[in-house]
Amino acid sequence: MVTIESIIIGTVFILIQLYALTIVERSPIGEQKLLSLSGGVAIAYVFIYILPTLHKKQEEFGGSLALDTELYFLGLLGLLVYFSVYSFAQTKAAAHLTELTVYMVQASFFMVYSFIISYVVFSTDVKRVESLFYGLAISLHFIGWSYHLGKKHHRLHKNRGRYMLAGATFLGSIMGVFGPSSGLLIESMIAFSSGAMLFNVISKELPFEKHAHLPTFLISSLVYAATMISLKAFFNW
Repeated sequence: MVTIESIIIGTVFILIQLYALTIVERSPIGEQKLLSLSGGVAIAYVFIYILPTLHKKQEEFGGSLALDTELYFLGLLGLLVYFSVYSFAQTKAAAHLTELTVYMVQASFFMVYSFIISYVVFSTDVKRVESLFYGLAISLHFIGWSYHLGKKHHRLHKNRGRYMLAGATFLGSIMGVFGPSSGLLIESMIAFSSGAMLFNVISKELPFEKHAHLPTFLISSLVYAATMISLKAFFNW
């Protein structure tokens, strides 16, 4: 179902994929604080929403053939796939390849990642305050990893990659609105993206000491977590 909220969130997601580098570099609060804000909200989102959601989906999976770990395994698989893609760019083999090849391997994974996350966000039945609140966390998450990818391969990202990512995000949003919102496929997508998001947030979005603004990181993480817990309790999300 298309709503005002879904249109706003979808538009923001696409604009972020197109202009993440510009958003960070021209941020009025500065690059350091914005990335620390992004990392703080993202880590709170993972522990307060993603992990409990994965646990809930595993419990709902049930059935006589369930092993109580299937979705967790898919989460692990998502983490391992992301780690493999990230590690590939650092290997000696990658050093002998063209920058375009290395970038396309990473960009291709992030296209799938963007598609899955967008699909999951738009296929769920969250509405209004809840959707906007979760949309904020995903938006900051997109800013963080898209910026890091684009900064390392600036020319390729600016000329080609950002449009590929925006296209995958748009496709995921559209299919999420009109596609199925439940079932094993959706639960598998949630599990896989959860594992990838967990690794991405901890390895790439937690700010390194020299690039971090610790007060911004801590405050954003605690405020977002406290607000989410309060809203979940009040609205029974």
